[in-house]
Amino acid sequence: MSTSWLRIRDEETNGGRAGTLAVCFAPTGAHGSTFASWHGQLPDGMALALVTPPGRGTRVDEEPVVDMAGYADAVAAELRERAAGRRLVLIGVSLGALLAFEVCRRLAATGLPVARLCVVAGQSPSDFTGPGGEVTLQDARAFATGTGLTDPELLADPEFEEVLLPPVQADLTLAAHYDGRGSTPVHVPLRAVWALDDPHVPEAAVRRWREWTTADCTVLSVPGGHYAHQENPAAVLSACLDGLSGTAGPSRRAVLGGGAAVVSGTVLALGATTAAAPKAAAAQPTAAPAAGDAFDGDPTDPVRLAVAMIRQNTSNPGDGAITLPYARMLEEIFRTAGVATEIVPTPKEGNVHFFARVPADGGSARAKPLVLLGHSDVVPATGDTWTREPFAGEIADGRLYGRGALDMKGVNAAFVAALLRHVRQGTRFDRDIVFWSDCDEEQGPYGVRWFLTEHPDKVTAGAVLTEGGWVLDQRDGRTPMIAALTCNDKRSLLLRLEASSYATHTSKPFGGQALIRLGEVLEELGSWRAAIRPNALSRTYFAELAQATADPALAAAVREMLDARTEERRNRAGHEVVRLSDTPELHNALLRTTLAFTSAKAGYYPSIVPGTATAEFRAAFLPGGDDPGRIVAELRALIGNRATLTVVGNPGESEEQALDRLRGYLAVPDSSYDTDVFRAWQEAVRRTHPGVRATAGQFEAVTSAVPFREQNVPVYGMYPFTVTRDMLKRMHGTDEYIGVEALRQGTETVYQLLAGLRAGA
Repeated sequence: MSTSWLRIRDEETNGGRAGTLAVCFAPTGAHGSTFASWHGQLPDGMALALVTPPGRGTRVDEEPVVDMAGYADAVAAELRERAAGRRLVLIGVSLGALLAFEVCRRLAATGLPVARLCVVAGQSPSDFTGPGGEVTLQDARAFATGTGLTDPELLADPEFEEVLLPPVQADLTLAAHYDGRGSTPVHVPLRAVWALDDPHVPEAAVRRWREWTTADCTVLSVPGGHYAHQENPAAVLSACLDGLSGTAGPSRRAVLGGGAAVVSGTVLALGATTAAAPKAAAAQPTAAPAAGDAFDGDPTDPVRLAVAMIRQNTSNPGDGAITLPYARMLEEIFRTAGVATEIVPTPKEGNVHFFARVPADGGSARAKPLVLLGHSDVVPATGDTWTREPFAGEIADGRLYGRGALDMKGVNAAFVAALLRHVRQGTRFDRDIVFWSDCDEEQGPYGVRWFLTEHPDKVTAGAVLTEGGWVLDQRDGRTPMIAALTCNDKRSLLLRLEASSYATHTSKPFGGQALIRLGEVLEELGSWRAAIRPNALSRTYFAELAQATADPALAAAVREMLDARTEERRNRAGHEVVRLSDTPELHNALLRTTLAFTSAKAGYYPSIVPGTATAEFRAAFLPGGDDPGRIVAELRALIGNRATLTVVGNPGESEEQALDRLRGYLAVPDSSYDTDVFRAWQEAVRRTHPGVRATAGQFEAVTSAVPFREQNVPVYGMYPFTVTRDMLKRMHGTDEYIGVEALRQGTETVYQLLAGLRAGA
């Protein structure tokens, strides 16, 4: 007979005393053997600590514990004794979720830190209001049969029933008398995992765990039923433990050994229940490869991926980025997962496009490929002063800092992690899924348009998913409010100002100097506002915003703007919308033509007053909004003869040719909302952000959509994670960052979107 609550496994194979313990709490009536498939699947330095309560397993002759306090106090006491100096991760399944939570509370109260609390297929404390009535053996028998805890035929054996039912009865009694309303949240990062086919604990119940931590909470899903930890251990391990270690996912050999079929070097299918479980995480989440090193982490961990991507300096100075090392890293990641890849060079040395393709089920696609289009290049991080190293991928205070964290290596990481999670689980898609890393999106001659012109048969897209719309919170900063999938971009025109006077010695300054004239004109242009003219996509978005916002004043202003019949009323209401918005710069850009000033230049010697001064700025136009030629004329009228305004077109273009080219871009129709990809995104948002309005929207910036739209391919834009005004202001700016848990949650949205494209879905 054993009186110990903990049995620590795998230390003998993991290099001696493990530094991290994954403490596992079993479902109702079960014990440590329920985690049998987890043995040997943890990395070096991590071991399983299995909680075995009295009345089962090696403690079958002991009296079961029927109250929560006695249970949690005993486990916490043993952990304090045996886990001193170790890092703890608590994982509870079903009823085990409550038990893990209460043990976590007790450990926190005594100062023993917990690195993460993971609850799988379990209801939250707020769902238990005890005290319940007496639980009988008949109740226990019905529970065991109804949940599939054991084979009903075994229950017909009196001896087996005698062993099985008392622990079930004890656990049901414990739950019936537990009142979670008196508990308090823990300040521990929490993972809440629900199973897609769980008939007993729905998604909404799992989401209520968000109320029980004051730290970050990430809600994830896995394939399987109520006992997914047994049916799909690889997925549950990944959901619970990713980000805690830098260990790699399954090797190509392990993948193939799990039953994968290979055609032309591409894994077509992994058996989700037979593939080797991934090595889960164990080291600090901030650890990552140094710049230029091979990626050695779990590729389904988006945070670790984003860190590694940021550490690859792919700055684009204007003529294209050096992206070959970045592409080589991606190549190794996908090939290790058994996915076919291709690197396509451009005429510039080191400037390459990268492709990975997961083929459709059985090679027979029901639809044309979905292209996940990300760009590997980033704008330079020079000029303005950063307080963080821009290419270090530093994590601090729940934020991941670095150039490209938001635009768009965070999105790339979400795309890759979500796709490879499906590959690992053996998902079979109804079409090819292609991940494309473009090398010249920010600036340069060899981007998407060049590629589609030079290699027209390489990628035949049915739809494209790229950067675009945002997820915004309510004013409280905690509750998601609205998510937009953008269906068209704004387009911009580069304009140049030149003010002139005459050059002279600095000892004889005069009125009307070129720099002063330029400054006066810039100040006036900076105060200029175009009329509020929301196009069809913006009207759709703002109509949904009026329904989504909890701010009645903002909702009223939006409705007044949309209902206005005169320009004066619309401008007045639109100004109020922008004033009341928590993201005023974003919403202003979705309502009108905007001007953004990017550079100024004057002077060439310290003792000379220069005779000319120039500045450049961009005017960004909504499709269906202002005519570019009319806006240029309006700005010239405002400037008068104080400066010269020039349209900067492509080499050899006249002003009218440049304006006509822009008009052509603006005339490209919106992507249709009536597609399976758009509907899969809406369903994904419903799953990951219940109650949030999921709407089509207008993007405020420019992407690589136009070359695809000219071929009538729908292109949708998403930044799938929640953003704040501060995050948006730092896009292309100093100390660019993204929220760590927001990235994880956004990856879950991408995962759910792809799940909607499964074969037979």
